[in-house]
Amino acid sequence: MTGIDQGLTLTVPSGGALPSMADGDDAWVIDTLRRHEPATMHTQHPVVWERASGSRVFNREGRSWLDWTSGILTANAGHARPEVVDAITEQARQGLLHAYMFPTRVRARTVRALSELSGFPQSVLYTTGAEAVEGALKIASRYAMARRPERAQGGRRSVVVTFEGSFHGRTLGAQLSGGLPAQRDWAPELDEAFVHVPFPARGEAWSTEIIEAAVRKVGAQPEDVACVMSEIYQGSTLQQIDPEAARELREWCTRHDAILIFDEIQSGFGRTGALFAHEHVGVRPDLLLVAKGLSGSLPISAVLIGDERFAADVRPGELTSTHSGNPVSLAAAEANLALYADGQIVAEAAQRGRQLTDGLADWAARLPRRRRVVGAMGLVAGVACTTLDGTLDPATSKRLAAACIERGLLVCVPSTLGGAMLKIMPPVTTSEDELAEALALFNAAADSVQLG
Repeated sequence: MTGIDQGLTLTVPSGGALPSMADGDDAWVIDTLRRHEPATMHTQHPVVWERASGSRVFNREGRSWLDWTSGILTANAGHARPEVVDAITEQARQGLLHAYMFPTRVRARTVRALSELSGFPQSVLYTTGAEAVEGALKIASRYAMARRPERAQGGRRSVVVTFEGSFHGRTLGAQLSGGLPAQRDWAPELDEAFVHVPFPARGEAWSTEIIEAAVRKVGAQPEDVACVMSEIYQGSTLQQIDPEAARELREWCTRHDAILIFDEIQSGFGRTGALFAHEHVGVRPDLLLVAKGLSGSLPISAVLIGDERFAADVRPGELTSTHSGNPVSLAAAEANLALYADGQIVAEAAQRGRQLTDGLADWAARLPRRRRVVGAMGLVAGVACTTLDGTLDPATSKRLAAACIERGLLVCVPSTLGGAMLKIMPPVTTSEDELAEALALFNAAADSVQLG
């Protein structure tokens, strides 16, 4: 326990330290949240955000941090882009803050912009990534039922294939799809319609025969698979899909008339140095899931549909959601999508990705037995501290996170990998000088941390 201001005590990670916060208002915010929210909500260091701009976050006193979180991969084009702020403000001034499923001009413009940018002719709008996952599963299941009515009439459900280590959200269907057992054990029943197979990581031997064996193990056949859903890089482990395996997946799904879904909720909109990460493997999915960087700010997500026939048999009303297509969120998304139209943001993100990868490689090489780059793809990377025998060392990694924050570099420690990994996710519009400054702060923090 560490005391700050007026005797306030807060729980902090083992070995960590609170950043200096002399402002009583910050202490009030932290204490109030601690009192009125469950402890499970408080997973990051208590830095109270007052505002954010570009690649920096500020507290009420004006202290700033270079941001290596992007609001967890949301503010890809930078915090509070003026174009996005202006669009939100103008939409609010028009007096249309909600419209349910009724047509609006901003909705029409946004879905058209999505199609023009992505090449997918249709989209279904939602508010969160998990909602998009649920919508995609429903589309795939309805498509499977329509092409195999005898199975549906017999009461048998189609099979959903996903991968071990995957993360697709926190709603029931999304977590049953996910490949992290600890995040499914709360569910009242683990549905055998959800089959999890090893992830086809880059450089590892893998074949679609693994899918067929797993499907048969639950009493089904390959023809019973409604969809295969995968991330391009796994948000939990940062493993990347092998390009050859991705192509094999595409061929297998086409052969069995199963829908291939790529979850790019984390990896879309320039994050990996391409507009969408699947461009790196040269495979086009049937359904593409996007969120986070879609608006760069407000809650909005989408299922992008590659062929109109996939959603043709979904019954009216089955894909609706109360806040789907919220006009203010759509205004933010429309303005944000326009930023990507000329490709400049993505091209610069690719350059910054190489700068980040090189910088982290240098960091690890200085102490190779105690430092590890878990994975890196464009402007997302994971780093971890290890013991001398190579075992992940969560305590030291958390001390590193605290040291970064003390020096003005905002990082986060996800719960995956036992809290041993720092996930690095700067805005893709971070400048060369800002990234160099952040890497210098990171190295200084790492050098200051006493190894366990």
